[in-house]
Amino acid sequence: MSVPEMDIRSFFCATCGHRVRLTSVPGPELHGQANLPDGGEVVCLDYEEGCTGDSCFLTGRPGAVMAVRLARSHLDDGRWPRIQGVCPACGSEGELERLDARLVFCELCQTASLLPEG
Repeated sequence: MSVPEMDIRSFFCATCGHRVRLTSVPGPELHGQANLPDGGEVVCLDYEEGCTGDSCFLTGRPGAVMAVRLARSHLDDGRWPRIQGVCPACGSEGELERLDARLVFCELCQTASLLPEG
């Protein structure tokens, strides 16, 4: 993976049991809301399927949050399989990135959503 010039730091992740590369990207734009400059989002460039546990050791957030941040950052496009479907958030039909069994990311609206069960 080729990552543009950015500050990448290496940390030991106790959950994975190995060193991972982290960087920071700007947070998502809050359409229609005040944009407060509160810093970027931490993104793990070594996120794997096994990282979907209850919480990320480094950020304290659910593993799925890191998957969404990585998908939104476009730092590793092509990581997830693409499926044809209707985005549960915006209703557009097109390609969705499948982040896990039910979680998909829509590039059109930049939203992660759960697919309906069934």
